[in-house]
Amino acid sequence: MIQLEELREHPLFADLSEALLQWLCEQLTEVSFAAGEVLVRQGDTASNFFVLLKGEVAATTLSRGQQIPTLRFIAPSYFGALALLSGTLAPGSSRAVTDGRLALLPARAFRELVVGSETFSRFIFQSSFDRLTNLEATLRNREQLAALGSLAAGLAHELNNPAAALVRTADRAMAALTTLKAADVELRNHAIPVEAMKILEGLGDRREVTNVMSGIDALKQNQAMDALGNWLVAQGVAKPWLHAPCLIGAGILQEELGPLAIVLSKQQFFAAIHWLASTLELNALMADIHVGSVRISEIIRAMKSYSRMDQAPKQEVDIHEGIEDTLIIMQHRLKQGITVQRDYDRSLPPLTVYGSELNQVWTNLIDNAIDAMDGQGDIIVRTYREIEEAVVEITDNGTGIADDVMPHLFEPFFTTKPLGQGMGLGLDISYQTVVNRHRGALLVSSRPGKTTFQVRLPLAAKPGQT
Repeated sequence: MIQLEELREHPLFADLSEALLQWLCEQLTEVSFAAGEVLVRQGDTASNFFVLLKGEVAATTLSRGQQIPTLRFIAPSYFGALALLSGTLAPGSSRAVTDGRLALLPARAFRELVVGSETFSRFIFQSSFDRLTNLEATLRNREQLAALGSLAAGLAHELNNPAAALVRTADRAMAALTTLKAADVELRNHAIPVEAMKILEGLGDRREVTNVMSGIDALKQNQAMDALGNWLVAQGVAKPWLHAPCLIGAGILQEELGPLAIVLSKQQFFAAIHWLASTLELNALMADIHVGSVRISEIIRAMKSYSRMDQAPKQEVDIHEGIEDTLIIMQHRLKQGITVQRDYDRSLPPLTVYGSELNQVWTNLIDNAIDAMDGQGDIIVRTYREIEEAVVEITDNGTGIADDVMPHLFEPFFTTKPLGQGMGLGLDISYQTVVNRHRGALLVSSRPGKTTFQVRLPLAAKPGQT
């Protein structure tokens, strides 16, 4: 049994009467623990209040597959009050850092002590409030960092695809340029007539991807290449399979090449086809390089705009730009099976807001919509003006939100996701940003097949808003 003297020296029980201390001794069970031992597991039912008599214990919370450090208890201390007071499951895990000793107070006895001792209850509630405040602040920061890390990983993937393609295409373009130089020398050596050269240059200037072959299926394109290849063989062109794909890709068929075959010798015609195919290939590769470069530039621009780099925290913004930047940043999640429909009221005036914080709101709401549909479905983003408010609605066609979940939706740490897949702070952060930060409103309506989160923002700053 724990000695009364040891309880008197513990700050938690210093002001208890002798009678309560004696009663407490009878309720407590002493246990020893070893370094590394798990004392509480996240998600367990809270059944004891833990009085730390000796040693050190670290608390962590599992989120996105990682154990995040939250609190550290060094004897004399305590833990486990939050879950008992709120009647919830353990919000995190506790693991021994060193060897030590604990006194376990059953949940029933803990509640009796809270009711029976004003001094103890005041101490517990005050210290629990302080811990919860610190814990919430810590986890908010970590949740935002974790979300940023997830976005960064997605952006890295999105940037890697066009960047890798650019490297491959640039290598091919260098080889194509070498081939084109040789073809150009060959063309000049065969003294191609001026009129024929004009026809060749006209055909070589075709850079549009949309051509007569773009709407034809792969089978018919292959048949067209075979037919053109056979015709080129008949005209004395060697290795026609190297040239036919480039010609067909640009929509150049036998009918356009026929006049050249008539006026040119076989050697001249072969040189002309070699030059034309090389020119078209290099044009196509340069077009691919342009597309890849534009994509990379678009992602970088969106990333800079999304974070509002080099700008004051509060600025005048077009909310549509913020939404579009968010959709670009989240493309790695959307492209797996999500269709986004836009219904924008472009007449909405710019809003004076904390741009990067609002972008985090769009991120959280879109991310939740994707999860609600298991990555497959439709999202509708709608904006409109209602009196003196700008309204943004994000609607998904997922399963909907259960009635018993709805009242807790914006509570911190509340989540319906499996353990470790989220801290339950995304919607809370969004609510704080919209309501407290911008004096707006965040509303939700839901039924199976249609869930809508509605963000309402004042068009002009309200009194007291900073």
